[in-house]
Amino acid sequence: MAKFIHSIMAHNETITADTVITYDLPVNPLSFILVTIDLDQNLANVPLVFANIPAMISRIEVLHKQSAIFSMNGLDMLACGLFINGFESWGVNAYGNDNDVRAFTFLVPLGRKMYDPREAFPRTTRGELQLQITYQAAFVEIDAAAAQIETLEMPEANPERFLKMTTLAKTPAATGEFDVDLPIGNPISDLVLFGTTIPCADAVITTIDQVRILVDNIETFYARTNFETLHNLSGRKRAAPGYWGSHVHRLTEAAFAQYDDTGVNIPQDHILSNHLHMPFDIWQDGQYMLETAGKSDVTCRITAGDTNPVRVIPCELVGV
Repeated sequence: MAKFIHSIMAHNETITADTVITYDLPVNPLSFILVTIDLDQNLANVPLVFANIPAMISRIEVLHKQSAIFSMNGLDMLACGLFINGFESWGVNAYGNDNDVRAFTFLVPLGRKMYDPREAFPRTTRGELQLQITYQAAFVEIDAAAAQIETLEMPEANPERFLKMTTLAKTPAATGEFDVDLPIGNPISDLVLFGTTIPCADAVITTIDQVRILVDNIETFYARTNFETLHNLSGRKRAAPGYWGSHVHRLTEAAFAQYDDTGVNIPQDHILSNHLHMPFDIWQDGQYMLETAGKSDVTCRITAGDTNPVRVIPCELVGV
């Protein structure tokens, strides 16, 4: 019977702002890495702004022989974990007071399905595969912090492929259409996108207004789709992320008696409001896939509503 090994690689290691930490990863076939941040919040009587937790990580990478197979910031890592793997951390102690302890776990996937022996990073030699975390220059509303890092090995697995996700960053020079060239050679199962500007109050400007996919200048899969519809299409995941959704009921003191805490829940924007998920291989069975091998040009064509930065993360399936 096949077995997996879930083990601790780093335990409560002190996190220091503006540092780069590198870890050697296990040599067995690797399905995923879990990065948990334990922190003391520096804020009294109100919840820590959740966005400050992923903002602690300015870049996280998995490097094979110094070449990145996973590279993005903490916020995009959170988005990719949810969109691609359906992973949502439950968090610990969501509502805290000054110096209260909180914890949140991020997923670094090396396959689209956790624990899948067919899709994982293959066996390596010690020191060839590394995890590198670059921490932000300063942390906001956070005192002391520590990292817990755990891995999931599958020693008996013989993976057929692994998941590669690295960030393509681009800033449009003007409004209107511009191209982000996608990597050629490996099938692409999904795209995860981030646009700086989204609709707010009565302003309807979006950095990513519309998106098209072209292969050798021929529309493929997505002939054209709007930001609003594509963002809302993530509702097929059933619901917006819950833990970081800015939803609190804590009105128990007489001083707050004038507020109604028994009414209906009002949906709010959440931390992934700026992200889009464009799936191709929607069932993760190979039925639909953006094939790039032998192509001259594979493009994500974006209609920009302003000239703010955009990030595109292709999810490539690399054969072993």
